[in-house]
Amino acid sequence: MNSASTYQAPLENERVYNLIWSQMPEMQNRHSSSWWFFLLFPKGPEGYGPRQLMFSIAARMGQRIRVNDSWLAGLDQRRTIRNGVDRFQAISVGWYCDGQQVHKDFLKQVASTVLSEPEEFIKCWSAPESGPRCGCEFRASADRDLALEAIVEGQNGRAHFQAWGDLVSTNSSPHESINIDTPLGGTHFIAWRRMNFAGDFDLPTGREHLEGICYFQRVCLNVPTFPWKWIWSLFPDGSMFSAYIPYIGLNLLRRGYTFFGSNRLEQATIPVAAAGFWDTPGPGEQITFSGAAITPILGQGEFPQFDVQVSNKQGDALSFLAAPYGHTHLYIDRPVWGDRRETHWSYNEYMFRMRDLNGRVAGRAINQATMGQGFGNLEYSWGLGL
Repeated sequence: MNSASTYQAPLENERVYNLIWSQMPEMQNRHSSSWWFFLLFPKGPEGYGPRQLMFSIAARMGQRIRVNDSWLAGLDQRRTIRNGVDRFQAISVGWYCDGQQVHKDFLKQVASTVLSEPEEFIKCWSAPESGPRCGCEFRASADRDLALEAIVEGQNGRAHFQAWGDLVSTNSSPHESINIDTPLGGTHFIAWRRMNFAGDFDLPTGREHLEGICYFQRVCLNVPTFPWKWIWSLFPDGSMFSAYIPYIGLNLLRRGYTFFGSNRLEQATIPVAAAGFWDTPGPGEQITFSGAAITPILGQGEFPQFDVQVSNKQGDALSFLAAPYGHTHLYIDRPVWGDRRETHWSYNEYMFRMRDLNGRVAGRAINQATMGQGFGNLEYSWGLGL
């Protein structure tokens, strides 16, 4: 590898890659949460999708927390980290969408977790005495430089795959997409938005070798978990669109998987620092959108549909309807004030097809005829986890 063939210098790639194996304990406070997250889109007849898989390891500060009715000890801010080895309790979760049905019970396991900077891994496995091991680990690849390997053994499936980036652009390289540290808290994101993956999967529908494009993220959130809308989507040629919209509104007070009785109330939100981008495979800069809106529309079926609109001052614009065909739900409750109350944060993922795609990016017409069928994953979260 040499600097002429990469988006950023090899030493910078390595520096950011090494941060994957830390949850930045010096930045953590009583609101902190951390997660390591893979979202996989296998390549199929229609492009990348409609099948999707997700695997994650997550932890949160607190004496005890509840994640989807599973209790675990929260992160202890006073814990001792010896020689770069961090030990804590976490939950590993995973689901598989076969394009029609979502297998939500692929993996769910609370376990003692080890995060090792020197050995470059995070492991979240059940104790051997509790039966066949269950959980997952993400680690540095033994076969490739600056690549990741994942091993998953769930209650209803297994996976073993490697993921690597081409390192020729922002999104194909590991990078600090957000790095904010203030006395009041902050956020540190490692994003690797375009990775290749390949591996073997024992799925509820059978055993397969899968290849495709995936997204990896390591998040250290050192403020209360807040509401956001987020999209990551792919087209058959590998072009990628994403948008991220933190927001405030009545949804801060909502609990469980329910919706308001009208679109007017559901849509009564105020975006905060909304942004999006379009990225094509290979070298080159992404095209960014400073204006972005993701508007839920109720009453069109089992799930909300989402009207997506982005634009920038250069005249690039994109619009489509995100039409979900699957949904998963994760929520985190934390007792506070001597267990008299609980804070609640609800996280929903919708697998969707793009409909009514229309736009122009970098002078290119963007529609289904020019791009083919696009698929994506949309996060719609609400509540406030203090």
